[in-house]
Amino acid sequence: LMDTPRSVAPEVVRRLRELGVRRMIMISGDNQRVADAVADSVGLDEARGDLLPEDKVEAIKALRRQESKLAMVGDGVNDAPALAAADVGLAMGARGAAASAEAADVVLLVDQLDRVVPAITIARRSRMIALQSVYVGIGLSVIGMAAAAAGHITPVQGALLQEAIDVAVILNALRALKGRDMH
Repeated sequence: LMDTPRSVAPEVVRRLRELGVRRMIMISGDNQRVADAVADSVGLDEARGDLLPEDKVEAIKALRRQESKLAMVGDGVNDAPALAAADVGLAMGARGAAASAEAADVVLLVDQLDRVVPAITIARRSRMIALQSVYVGIGLSVIGMAAAAAGHITPVQGALLQEAIDVAVILNALRALKGRDMH
C-alpha cells in the first residue's frame, strides 16, 4: 500500500515553476522509497522520507541555510513545527489540524492543492500594491513637507494635502481586492 499523489499535483508543480519557484522538495514521514516514487511522479526535485516531525524541522532549517527564501506547504499536525520553521508556512485547511493552521503564516481554508498557485499570485500582487502605496505615499508626503518648509503652502493646505495623499494611497491599496477571485 502507498499514498498516491493528488491528481492535480503535476500541474501545480508545473505552474509553480512558471511562477519562478526554483526547487521543490518533499519532506515526508513515509519511507524513502514511497517518497521517491511520489516525488518522481509529480516532478519534484527531491524527496526526503522517513522523517519524524522533529526531523522535518531540521530539514527545513538546513534548507533555509541554502535557500534565500523557503516556503513549506503542509496539511497535518505532524507538519506544524516545520510550517513554523519555514520563512512562509502554508497550511492546507479542510483536512489539516488546528496545530498546522496555528503554526502557519497562510491558511488555505480548502484542502485543494491547486489553490497554492493563486495564493502565491495574490500574495505577490498584494505585496506589489502595498509597496507602491508606501513609496508613493512617503514620496508625496516628503514633497508636501518640502513645499511647506519652503513656505509655498500654509499649514491648513498641508493638512488637506496630506489627507488627499492618504485617500489616494488607500484607494490604490484597494486595488488588491480586485484580484481576490484569481485562479
